[in-house]
Amino acid sequence: MTAPVRTLLWCAGLALAAAIVAYPLYANGYYLALGISVLYFTILATAWAMFSGPTRYISLATVAFFGLGAYTAAVLGETMPWPVVLLAAAGVGALTAAITGLSTLRLSGIYFVIFSFGLAELIRQLVIWYEVNIHKSVGRYLFSAVTQDILYWQLLGLAALVFLVGWLLGRSRYGLALRAIGADETAASHSGIDATRVKLGVFILSATFMAMTGAVMAPRWTYIDPAIAFNPTISFQVVIMALLGGAGSLFGPVLGVIPLVLLFEVLTATLPNHFSIVLGIIFVLIVMVLPNGVIGLFGAGRWRVSAERRAAASARTMDAPLLGVEGVSKSFSGLRAVDGVSFTVAPGEIVGIIGPNGSGKTTLLNTLSGALRPSSGTIRLGGTVLNGLRAHQIARLGLARTFQLVRVMPDLTVAEHVAAARLFSAAPASTSGSDPTGRELLDLVGLGAMHEAPAGELTYIDQKRLELARALALQPRLVLLDEWLAGLNPSELETGIALIAKLRDRGLTIIMVEQVMDAIRALCGHCIVMNAGSVIARGAPDEVLSDPKVVAAYLGGEDA
Repeated sequence: MTAPVRTLLWCAGLALAAAIVAYPLYANGYYLALGISVLYFTILATAWAMFSGPTRYISLATVAFFGLGAYTAAVLGETMPWPVVLLAAAGVGALTAAITGLSTLRLSGIYFVIFSFGLAELIRQLVIWYEVNIHKSVGRYLFSAVTQDILYWQLLGLAALVFLVGWLLGRSRYGLALRAIGADETAASHSGIDATRVKLGVFILSATFMAMTGAVMAPRWTYIDPAIAFNPTISFQVVIMALLGGAGSLFGPVLGVIPLVLLFEVLTATLPNHFSIVLGIIFVLIVMVLPNGVIGLFGAGRWRVSAERRAAASARTMDAPLLGVEGVSKSFSGLRAVDGVSFTVAPGEIVGIIGPNGSGKTTLLNTLSGALRPSSGTIRLGGTVLNGLRAHQIARLGLARTFQLVRVMPDLTVAEHVAAARLFSAAPASTSGSDPTGRELLDLVGLGAMHEAPAGELTYIDQKRLELARALALQPRLVLLDEWLAGLNPSELETGIALIAKLRDRGLTIIMVEQVMDAIRALCGHCIVMNAGSVIARGAPDEVLSDPKVVAAYLGGEDA
């Protein structure tokens, strides 16, 4: 872009900003009211998309926080300074979001949608009970000196603030974490991301803006009752507006707000009795025709994070086992999938775990990595007991993994997968500069030329490579490879074995569940054989593979 064009765009932008700020000075009453509607829906839709856009948690609780903010202003508006009222509304919204989010954000899918809708109705009923039984009135009058002009400018300032916060969030590591959670929460957790804490923090931030919007809007009504403040239509309108414009982009919701505010204005006047039906039709059309919103038509990218943080591996203690597994069992409703498994892994060692399908190998890895909690027994990593720790905590302690069924976050690029793990690794920053960069890790696994490619567009084999790069980005002390070599052709298998050997030579400790016996023989100094959840043999690969019990249970006969 040339300098004159850039200057022209800046001038056009400044002129538009000045026109928006000065809008009350030249707009008549009707168009000023329309501008106010555009602004407050812009704030609500952008705040909604701040959380729900990247995580894909569809929330219908917008009106709960909006109504709480409005009622806070109605209760305190005539006795306290207006800045204090706004802070109080923000505090009420944040506190409510914190209390409800601790439980509701463990839900997902349709369960979260239902609960969020029920939350709005629950709060509405509580407010009605309070008004009738305590305040002895159904609603409240709010007399304020706030004019339409002041109301517009307050909303404009709040809109600017929500865009600023959204812009900063989208360029922080938490913005990348939100997108990772939305793509695959399990994979995100095993990348070191504390999904619950990240979701809760941004949910609170989103609810705070919604509550403040309700407080700013309260003086516009003069009289407030639960039917006005907690009108469930508001939640549905906000969802539709955000989805129409594009909830995955910071400015996407605005593209949905402007046309739909105008449309709803016409529908309210011409089809007041059929408004809900039209609203539903619009929602269906958006989902079917514009799944990524209007902004998706222009190929606009989602909020991205470009920063990376270097991490180093924790110090290894060579005179003690790195991993100790003592009598670990895991039961599912009486079925014992893992039964009293014990073993140790020394630093720098590659241990193979083999056995027939259904023998409990992957279940064992799931207990080691925090995907499942062991029913009994103890797991220690470098002296730290892992029992009861969650997946992201274990990942940050230096235990990384890949999955038997490949789990990548399809909307994130190859580079962002590595960046997410590096940003949330708890390893101390290196001062030697010896740690590989994200690009070097991708080069190591053979994906250096694909760093900007979306993970969902990679081949199956390249997705396996990406999983390994993501695991290595945590700077782990121990890596669990769950059939990482499965599905490779002979040349790819040879390359994969060489890569694992290179990682071993660099001092990395590896546990590999594998069905490829050539890889087990070539890489593993020690091998564990499982059958029906129990260890039936252990030792050097050639020894265990010739054990009669292994031949009978796993290889199918002495001639295998």
